[in-house]
Amino acid sequence: MTSPESALFSDNAPLVVPVLSTVIPPVQIPAHLIAALDARELERASFMGLADDLVESLRPELERMTTELVRRSLQQAWANRFRAEMD
Repeated sequence: MTSPESALFSDNAPLVVPVLSTVIPPVQIPAHLIAALDARELERASFMGLADDLVESLRPELERMTTELVRRSLQQAWANRFRAEMD
């Protein structure tokens, strides 16, 4: 382990993460870093798109299940109402 790595994993590591306060102009950011960040953002957007697609495809089933649950709950509440009066 190199000394910067050992500093990261040492017990004496600071509890506060420093905040970058200096704005770095885009021309000073290495092209490979920009490409990696762009690829990561594209991957995130693709993943979130899959999540949106999944939610949309499940929507009819969720609506059906919700409707069924509400009906059963109301039927049970109605039945319990009259059971309580008969006791």
